[in-house]
Amino acid sequence: MPKSRNNKKVKALLFDLGKVIVEFDFTPAFERLSKHCARRPEEIKNVFLCSGLEVLYDGGKVSTPEFYRRVKKALGHRLDFPRFKKIWNEVFTLNREMAGIIRKVKEDHRLVLISNTNAMHFDYLRVKYPLLGQFDRFVLSYREKVRKPDPKIYKKAIEACRAAPGEILYIDDREDLTNAAAALGLHTFTFKKNPGELLKKMARLGISC
Repeated sequence: MPKSRNNKKVKALLFDLGKVIVEFDFTPAFERLSKHCARRPEEIKNVFLCSGLEVLYDGGKVSTPEFYRRVKKALGHRLDFPRFKKIWNEVFTLNREMAGIIRKVKEDHRLVLISNTNAMHFDYLRVKYPLLGQFDRFVLSYREKVRKPDPKIYKKAIEACRAAPGEILYIDDREDLTNAAAALGLHTFTFKKNPGELLKKMARLGISC
């Protein structure tokens, strides 16, 4: 059983990346890729959904060169790696309201980022968004070789937070993932583009923002 979370001061905040700190939309990428192969955007989307290749890449089971090679074979596209990488990466926009919250809570709390992501995307995001420099640690699926909701990656994140589970607030956009963390004793919030509700949750936990 997880330890009680009552009456414990929150010392660390654990943030998901996609749909929390950054929004993403792969539709433009599929459209751009379709101009370089004989497949329609919807077919390209289905290739990624059905092949499981992105899950393997996010899980650190295939390298970036191998991911590129397999995508090229599956789609038959004519792009060299730099042009493919540009299309694959340019799908993100920053959630500015969340960025403001992160900058404020950083003053008094340890910040850790946890994400099911891959090397290509994360390297791109670290350069594009200096906000990620606010974080003390990154717990990433492709590095840990395990994806959320596996308890192993949450336990890595708890260690990175340097706090007990009941002293951590975890923010993610997927309820199945916040439920998995709650089972380990973390405070959780399921973010659905509702920063006002998040601020209320933080206030109840004594987090100044």
